[in-house]
Amino acid sequence: MKTPHRLRASVLALALGGLGLACDTEEAFPNVDELDQLRSLHTQTRQPPKDPTNRVDGVARAEQLGDLLFHDAGLSRCGTVSCQSCHGGEGRTVDTALAEGCDGKRTLRNPPTVLNAAYNRWFMWDGRADRLWSQAILPLLNPDEMNSDAQVVAARLQSVESYRTEYQALFGREPAAESGDVLLANVGKVLAAYQRTLVKVDAPFDEDVRRFLAAVDAGTAEEDPAYLGLKTFVRKGQCIVCHKGPSLSDDLFHNIGVEDTGPGSGGQWASLEGLLGWSFNAEGRYSDAPSGSDALRLRALRTQAKQLELEGAFRTPSLRNVALTAPYMHTGAQATLEEVIDFYNEGGDAAGTFVGQKTETLVPLELTDAEKRALVDLLKSMTGRED
Repeated sequence: MKTPHRLRASVLALALGGLGLACDTEEAFPNVDELDQLRSLHTQTRQPPKDPTNRVDGVARAEQLGDLLFHDAGLSRCGTVSCQSCHGGEGRTVDTALAEGCDGKRTLRNPPTVLNAAYNRWFMWDGRADRLWSQAILPLLNPDEMNSDAQVVAARLQSVESYRTEYQALFGREPAAESGDVLLANVGKVLAAYQRTLVKVDAPFDEDVRRFLAAVDAGTAEEDPAYLGLKTFVRKGQCIVCHKGPSLSDDLFHNIGVEDTGPGSGGQWASLEGLLGWSFNAEGRYSDAPSGSDALRLRALRTQAKQLELEGAFRTPSLRNVALTAPYMHTGAQATLEEVIDFYNEGGDAAGTFVGQKTETLVPLELTDAEKRALVDLLKSMTGRED
């Protein structure tokens, strides 16, 4: 393949530098490594990967039942809160820092969007669920959210004829005949089957990156409209350290120094023991692939987890559709994308206002106003189109 003009210029500059002849100028963007990073950013697959731990994943009948249950407030003890209550609207979340559950109680954290959730490796801000179907069980049982239990859920499914017959068709028994944990696992699996259909990809961002890569090949990168935004994203803003690949997330956990000393501030380290001992995880008795690769990931976590890295660390969310999901961070503290950029530009919140140790990559960025605006425009371009 022909070497892009801008990369040839970079190689020449390096050669001149070795002779002591280089000018004191910034390295041309993108360099070879940055070009590889850019090539990996665009074009998310239109279908999430199948979940082998969920035997009804991708089954149309399960998706349809999951859709009905997702919107049914009758699964909650109070009868007024459904999954849709916290995951409605265009962004599939709420527009407030916290959401309201049964009896006016408030959630501990800002509800993550369920858009494109089936692409995730971990779930909830602190990673206390490792599969989408097991995540779906948590708000059902949480006293601050749906405040339900297996008896309430079974009674609802048994009382609605279409629920009862569809459940039996999928799992071979009526809801009332199931043990409590089996019922919860199966309800989680049909909810996950539906959530797997909530996909919004194919964003202008993908077209912009492809066009920019063509401009690099043509030697016209600096003339491209996305030049400053992508350059800041990759280089000075260091966004790509965590927001990488077509999902625009490394699917890992980082302590970025968000002010929070409340009961939910411990991050992944605080939830780790519960996840590893949970019967609804990927290697638990209700998994349909308890010896698969997802189970192996849990086993590795048992031996490799380090408190220094995971205390106060929260999951890196995807940036796809980020303009639709305000407010931001696990606390919902930042109301706008501009506030998010300012937060990172300042290097996070002050030490002592959050649990644990801030990751070492979080430092003040000294972005210019033009770079900030370019980043906001880039983030807005990541909103996917409806299929």
